[in-house]
Amino acid sequence: IHFLLETNPGPGLGLLLAFMVAGSGMAKLSAPGAAIIHFLGGIHEVYFPYVLMHPVMIVAMWAGGITADIVFVAFDAGLVATPSPGSIFAYLLVIPPGQHLGVLLGVATGAIVSFAVGSVILRLYPVKSTDEDTEPSTVAAPIPAGTPA
Repeated sequence: IHFLLETNPGPGLGLLLAFMVAGSGMAKLSAPGAAIIHFLGGIHEVYFPYVLMHPVMIVAMWAGGITADIVFVAFDAGLVATPSPGSIFAYLLVIPPGQHLGVLLGVATGAIVSFAVGSVILRLYPVKSTDEDTEPSTVAAPIPAGTPA
């Protein structure tokens, strides 16, 4: 399982999809953009704030990562070089011939499991929203000069 343990974009994608489906407030609204940046751009740090705002979500990340690692081991999957950045495109470029199934199945399983566990966690223990997340903007329009107050 060379070069697969730290660079797998699957669990992070699953976490962000869970926030898209079961999240609330700004986390739910910003998760689609973060998922694109993470999975297609390979910038894994973009999902860190989602875990930090709801630390129990580390369980979803563990579940996805461990499941993906089991798939990688079962298929004896590996990469020929470090995919940097860890995007799915970089993965596709460094998969050796004959290992596409194991690598892509591991990425997919990591995403599915972290999504499932994360969705359950977010439904059982929702993120506490602040007033800023739930209330629309209450900025008053300027009053034209000469109008009685």
